[in-house]
Amino acid sequence: MKNQSKSIDLDTMFGPVTVSTDEAVRILGVHPKTAERWARGAQAISRERAALLAILSGQVVPMPEWHGFRFEVRRGPAPRYRPYAVLIDPWGREWGPSSFAPMSEPRQRRAARAWWRRSE
Repeated sequence: MKNQSKSIDLDTMFGPVTVSTDEAVRILGVHPKTAERWARGAQAISRERAALLAILSGQVVPMPEWHGFRFEVRRGPAPRYRPYAVLIDPWGREWGPSSFAPMSEPRQRRAARAWWRRSE
C-alpha cells in the first residue's frame, strides 16, 4: 500500500494554511520524518518556517501590495540540488538569489556607476 501524504495545519500570521508533508519536504528541504512529526503534532514548527512555507507554497502573499507576485521553488544545481525560491513579478520577470548579490566584478561596478550617472 502506498503512503498517503498527510497534511500539516499551520497557524501563521497570515491566517490558517494547510500544506502536505510532501510539499513541505520539497519546499523547505527537510527530512520526511520531520514533516511527518509536524503533521502528527509531535514536533512544533517554528513561526518563521511556517510563514515561509505558507508563502512559498503559493497560498499567501506577504503583503497586499504584492498581489500578482508569486514564488516558485526550483531545483538547485548539481551536486546537492538544494531547492531555492524565485520571485516572479506580474510581468514575468524573475528575481532569484543571485539577483540581489552585490556586484563583485569591477567591470560590472563601473557599468552600474556609468548607468546611474546617465540616469540622473
